Amino acid sequence: MMGAACLKALNVGCLKWAHKNLPGRPVPCFCTSFPNFTPMSNKAEITVFNTKVRVIRVGDDDYFCLTDLAKYKNPDSPNSTILSWINAKPNLELINFWEQKHNPHFKRTPQGMFKGYDKYVTDEFMRDTGSPAKWLAYTDSKAFIVQRGRYGGTFAQSTIALQFANYINVNFYLHILEEYQELKKQRLLALGDPGDIKRYLTAGNYSLLVSAIFSQMDERLLAHPQPYKSRAPFMAEADLLNEIVFQTTAKQWRMANPDKPVEKNMRDYASVLELVILNNLQFLDSMLLQWDCSMDDRKSFLQEAYDFQYPILKRSKTIQRMQELADQAKEAT
Repeated sequence: MMGAACLKALNVGCLKWAHKNLPGRPVPCFCTSFPNFTPMSNKAEITVFNTKVRVIRVGDDDYFCLTDLAKYKNPDSPNSTILSWINAKPNLELINFWEQKHNPHFKRTPQGMFKGYDKYVTDEFMRDTGSPAKWLAYTDSKAFIVQRGRYGGTFAQSTIALQFANYINVNFYLHILEEYQELKKQRLLALGDPGDIKRYLTAGNYSLLVSAIFSQMDERLLAHPQPYKSRAPFMAEADLLNEIVFQTTAKQWRMANPDKPVEKNMRDYASVLELVILNNLQFLDSMLLQWDCSMDDRKSFLQEAYDFQYPILKRSKTIQRMQELADQAKEAT
């Protein structure tokens, strides 16, 4: 059986081969590759009625600058608008409920250095002296971020910030909401089509597999290709991997899914986990072809590699997160 040590040795051998035979080119590895991925900026800006509003992304949440929003109503003293808003009972209740739902560290009662929500109501709210900074200090809030300095400001999570915009002016709120929706659309466009994003997982190493197949093909077939025969080696090798990863061939999948678009195949509907493993197996298969392994030997090696990878990668938090992002992008389009 091909265990972890053997797979590691195989990977080292593949890397040595790539360094020797692909000088000056990026060296693929026995893992995932993302040829077209570009990190997104975590900062953005939207403009409504000549009011520029900063939006920052922290984790999975967007935070609007309340200071910028408040300038629409009071350009000279935006902080007074924020204080009036947070000291109104309906607004404070909204923040409280949001924290309870989304912040597992929210402090209602004294804990450590935090005095808690109940103490905040007594000390600040009842005296009309509450503020986002004090709310943070009392409750370990997730709803607000306070940045000091010349270019700082008070930021609030998007749900809270949009309610604040509505408090300022209904028409202003509607335009802010529309611009925010447009911002999210632009982010998705920057990422690309969800199906394409997942297929990038297998695109990098597919060229290696094609090159390896060409190196093993009869020169007469390459010089005088016939439509079907020229495709046969590629189809056979692709189905070898398909049967291991998806437990079906391309033809069988097509017959079982006649309602799917003709330009799509099973890989377009695969999970991130399946495509990550497929990417790894494509690389391994390309090396096995270079080493003149028979079809039976390749099938055995590839199946063992699949059995080794699957349970490990299935537990990977990174792959789980990638699947969540792909699902979210698909739902938003």
